Amino acid sequence: MKLTVERLPESQVRLDITAEETEFRAALERAYRTVGKGITLPGFRKGKAPRVMIERYYGREVFVEEAHKEVVDTLYREAMTRESLIPVGPPEVELTAVEPVGFTVTVPVYPTVDISGYADVRVESRDAAIDEAEVDTLLERLRLTRGPWADPAEARSPRDGDQIMLDIAVTNEAEPFQEPVQGATFILGESNLFDGLVEQVKEMTVGEERTFDIVFADDDESVDELIRGKTLSYTVTLQSLKEREPRELDDEFAKEVGEVDTVEELVRTVREDLHRAKTREVRTLVLNEITDAMTDAAAVELPAVMIDEAVDEDVTRLRTTLAQEQVPLETYLRSNGQTEAEMREEMRPEAARRLSRSLVMRAVAEREGIAVTAEDLEAEVGRMTEGAADPDRLRDIYRGDYFQRMMRNQLFEQRLTDRLIEIATEGRGATLNGHVPGDDDDVVTDAGGSTTDEDAEATAVGGEATADDVVTTGTMPGQPGDVAATATATDPDAAVGVTEVAAEGVLTDVGQAAAVGHEAESDVVAGDEPAAETSGDAETPEERGSLGEPGTGGSLPNPTY
Repeated sequence: MKLTVERLPESQVRLDITAEETEFRAALERAYRTVGKGITLPGFRKGKAPRVMIERYYGREVFVEEAHKEVVDTLYREAMTRESLIPVGPPEVELTAVEPVGFTVTVPVYPTVDISGYADVRVESRDAAIDEAEVDTLLERLRLTRGPWADPAEARSPRDGDQIMLDIAVTNEAEPFQEPVQGATFILGESNLFDGLVEQVKEMTVGEERTFDIVFADDDESVDELIRGKTLSYTVTLQSLKEREPRELDDEFAKEVGEVDTVEELVRTVREDLHRAKTREVRTLVLNEITDAMTDAAAVELPAVMIDEAVDEDVTRLRTTLAQEQVPLETYLRSNGQTEAEMREEMRPEAARRLSRSLVMRAVAEREGIAVTAEDLEAEVGRMTEGAADPDRLRDIYRGDYFQRMMRNQLFEQRLTDRLIEIATEGRGATLNGHVPGDDDDVVTDAGGSTTDEDAEATAVGGEATADDVVTTGTMPGQPGDVAATATATDPDAAVGVTEVAAEGVLTDVGQAAAVGHEAESDVVAGDEPAAETSGDAETPEERGSLGEPGTGGSLPNPTY
């Protein structure tokens, strides 16, 4: 065949292909045999009519069209293979000649990534030292959140963090709107009370009764449809007000919240947890700085279809998140004053940036030879099962496909991120004064002492709330679900197990790029989902074939005659 290749913007390629006369004539012969098998003409048995007779009845075009189907598909595959191109979207075909067949294919292809400047990226290590004031602040919060409820020393109005008990009656045009609520307990700033109600309650004193109106807008998506556009009259009595009374910082308190024997041990544990969390946070910040810089230094031209798919995934995730809150996407869009098309357009820049980062990280991993072997996985299984009560059973579990993918991705990400830090800091490491794990810590340090979690469980000093800590709840009319929500005596933000905070800052871009960069089975460039979760969504050979990918059995759509 004769082939001319032209690179187009947005990682598209135009292939001008013309068949050689000999190969087209051979295709015509095969077309005659294929078409002739199904044709019956007067005086001839089915499939036995001569070619000249078929042409007289049906025209020569019947053979030409069949030959085109074969030749176009075959030559397209050969061209893509010869040029090492991988399609990422459906091709567009235009016929340019009939005999021998000539055609033009325009197709988006997997982008070329130029990372020639990645090794020149440099960043500074960051200080992860802990100020003792941070330890003191967290201890004070622990004392407060673990303290009992008590009456304030002096009469005052409620404020955020207080526990209040309310009687509430609601009317609509002087008619009862819902059964009155008696003795409902809420925590201001935590319970999901209407803003108008909170504003009034914060001006009241214990024993006071107050009547006021709350106007609900027609388009207020935060409230039930039953009360949108209504003006409801509330009669509220503040029955009681309690505040937290800080606990004494003594050994008894240390045993309760930290499962340690002394205050000194509790302080040491709090300090270590804070230091570990800050070290992880700093490492994440440095890694983000590195990946951003390497992405900026690279040249990536993304095909529009890949960005479209990334936006589709973002919208799907948003739908899922909203569904968990029982909020339709349409309702969310109305509250933001957007159409779905406008929201998608708004999402495109970040989706494109995320794709670029993933592609760059994948290319860097390949350039650096980052890989995880079967021996590495087996060694990891051995490490994880060492000392277990039933190591054989655990080994069988960890050798399953799910855990093998998870371990492969974790090891690969660790090696890639360690290498990125080594390059960009010239071996100094991501952190200065980083947490150095002790013998009982299940963490890994990089060259600079920074850490990453290898254990799914975060170290937590705070225990679960007891039955005495649970506050009863009340239900507000017109609000979906239980507005008050069950509250506990523990402030989630004050848990000593502060390593959980670091989990939210895990570097997802590197992780996702790593997840798709090390094994042939991961053909789809990841967006935000880990490979262990997205591998099931990767295109099957049949799906890739529908795009005409070489070697997968796919074919081009028939040219239009």
